[in-house]
Amino acid sequence: MLNKKILSRNLQAGLAAGAAIAGFYGHEAVAQQQQFTASGIQEVIVTAQRREESLQDTPIAITAISAEELADRGITDYQGVAATTPAITFTQYPSSPNTFILYMRGQGVSDAMQVTVDSAVGLYQDGFYISRPQLITFDLADIERVEVLRGPQGTLYGRNTTGGAVNLISKKPSGEFGFKQELGFGNKGRLRSLSVLDLPKWNGLSAKLSFLKREQNGYVKNLGTGHDFGEEDQIAGRVALRWDVGGPVTADYFYERGDLDSTPTYYTNSGLVGLIPGYSDSGKPESHTYRPFDLEESKGTFEAHGLTLAWNVNDALTLKSLTGYREISVGYYQDYGDAFFTSYRTFDDIRSHQFSEELQAVGSLFDGRIDYVAGLYYFDEHVRHFENLTITELFPPPLLLVKDRYVEGDSKSKAAFAQFTWTPPVLDDRLSLTFGARYTKDERQAERQMLDTFFGFPIGEEPTPGVANSNSVKYNRFNPAFTANYAWTDDVSSYLRIATGYKSGGMSEAVEAGRFAELAYKPEKVLVYELGLKSYLLDRRVRLNAAVFESKFDDMQMFFTTNPTDPSVVLALNAGKATVRGLELEALWQPIEALSFTLDYSYLDAKFDRVLAPAGTIFDPSVNPYSPYQIGDNVKDVFVMPYAPENSINAGLSWTLLNMATDSLTAVLNYRWQDKTYITSPAGPAVPGRDLYSRPSFGLLDARLVWRTELANQAKLRVDLWGKNLNNQKWPAEVIAQGNSIPLPDSVTGDYSPAGWTSQAATWSERRTYGVNFVYEF
Repeated sequence: MLNKKILSRNLQAGLAAGAAIAGFYGHEAVAQQQQFTASGIQEVIVTAQRREESLQDTPIAITAISAEELADRGITDYQGVAATTPAITFTQYPSSPNTFILYMRGQGVSDAMQVTVDSAVGLYQDGFYISRPQLITFDLADIERVEVLRGPQGTLYGRNTTGGAVNLISKKPSGEFGFKQELGFGNKGRLRSLSVLDLPKWNGLSAKLSFLKREQNGYVKNLGTGHDFGEEDQIAGRVALRWDVGGPVTADYFYERGDLDSTPTYYTNSGLVGLIPGYSDSGKPESHTYRPFDLEESKGTFEAHGLTLAWNVNDALTLKSLTGYREISVGYYQDYGDAFFTSYRTFDDIRSHQFSEELQAVGSLFDGRIDYVAGLYYFDEHVRHFENLTITELFPPPLLLVKDRYVEGDSKSKAAFAQFTWTPPVLDDRLSLTFGARYTKDERQAERQMLDTFFGFPIGEEPTPGVANSNSVKYNRFNPAFTANYAWTDDVSSYLRIATGYKSGGMSEAVEAGRFAELAYKPEKVLVYELGLKSYLLDRRVRLNAAVFESKFDDMQMFFTTNPTDPSVVLALNAGKATVRGLELEALWQPIEALSFTLDYSYLDAKFDRVLAPAGTIFDPSVNPYSPYQIGDNVKDVFVMPYAPENSINAGLSWTLLNMATDSLTAVLNYRWQDKTYITSPAGPAVPGRDLYSRPSFGLLDARLVWRTELANQAKLRVDLWGKNLNNQKWPAEVIAQGNSIPLPDSVTGDYSPAGWTSQAATWSERRTYGVNFVYEF
């Protein structure tokens, strides 16, 4: 158990350090008019526990980002949200800028393109689950707030939230006439236009219409006639309806559709300099490709419906129904530009249709002594994934390998859940005890077809006579949780939370022919112990929240190579145990109305406790004659927890330089720094050259100058001058190393190839960007 005095000293030291550096660095900007009142920092209302509560009264590690903060920080997508939360680590998927590899508290999934694999971070929009990470870079138009819940949320949010959950809450129609137009321009052809029309209420029906257009040119010029690398073109529309005649029943519905076209990022490899005439790798990123590429544009479409019905039965009970449908269709093209010492091209086509229904009862009993939420949940998804890989060797002997895979499957989940919070009539009602549980039944089935050819000759095919090509898995899980919260004063409380969760089971798309039906992996389980602090200090001029936690993982889902000469052939298995410990600190200091400082800090200590060498993988001597291990050996030193930087910091300053009757001028500084991050699991301390599979530490400085003015007829105008990565930091968004984690046969000669990563292909994030935004509303 943690020593409370030591924790208090550490938090005080962290706050002092934050106040010392916040004048130079920046994080999420705070709109002082919204956050600060005469009595101090204003309360923030969240719905993390399915009812409206104060952020400070909610015994969960949670970050709430308001619409004003989103605007002041220039956050318009999930990437911006992730960047504001130090507990989140993310990068673009190698073949798609619209798909994120997303981790929270060291938990996620590295191969986000596999449709038979689920993430550990749950993404929600207005309470509706988004199952696939494809196209999650859609613009966050007309958002009221974002809630980031850290740690397992298995009771109320269910499976696939072992790392945490992110919920976007949209602004509802107001029932009054209003109009807002945002228009932004920036370098590299950036354009963003958002139009929002709020219509007056008619016979109890309110409506809001939104239309978005966003685009930017590529930042790596293609010397060929194809598209440049890094392009984006997005267009979307949304209709939101609210029916409310003043009675006990209300209805909220939304429909949205968007088209998101893009091109991938450009990979380079310094190991090719001097081997290929004209090849260069400046690491800036490159301003142009080294040769012409026939790069096609990737096109994606999403469509979603959401209907929420609420019946206020009485003052102590509300019944709700949430019915949701979402579908996506995407086709991703990537040309890795010879960065793997081969000409390597991929195409992924993914289709997903998901339906969900949730029934909730939210209420209270015994004069408010017990608050409760209970419900039933149903989820059904149908997915398809076609994948093509074409590999051509650059150097003799020439090789041509083509891989085609098609996977189609279904996933169903049924759950019942309940949570109640009891405030016993003791200790002046300062103690509350929360008990929760969820029972879930899951099933998943999938079928695969594949054909691998070498110079046109089949070398692997599925289905084949007598060999099954379908797989299924069924299981049920019970996930309890307990929280004790004690309010020491009206402004200071602490909580102890014990929670469980799981990530759903499935099967691996990428295993070799004949083995798809052989193995399915089970759910991954987690148990977390968390001690948290929620506090206002210095007459509510300081808000300080903190959490320390220990998460114990069992049956961890890990990917293993099964073909010694082909690293793209992998199998997912339950083979690991791990412990993740951490500290999270969030501080807001607002000494006066015109000035605020923020400091968010995350520390992670993520380690594997055990990884047992599985049969049928490169650790098995019968598969790999050069393996130094035996089946069942503990090979944890070969592995590291990916996307789990030890230290992450977001810091910020917001200063209103001028505040007149109708005009104000505010300066915003934001700084984000993150430790070195390993990008793959098989890069443990026993692997030579492991740092080649890591992203070095980096720090990004953003700034914004905001002028607000009030016009006639209650209209408002806002003008922002902004810049991101002003320090022009060069940093790789994603790295892929070449080599072996353990000794293997050489892929060409079959001779001994020692362990170690030997070279690195990297895609570089865009350097300094800048622009201007205009917002007019009335």
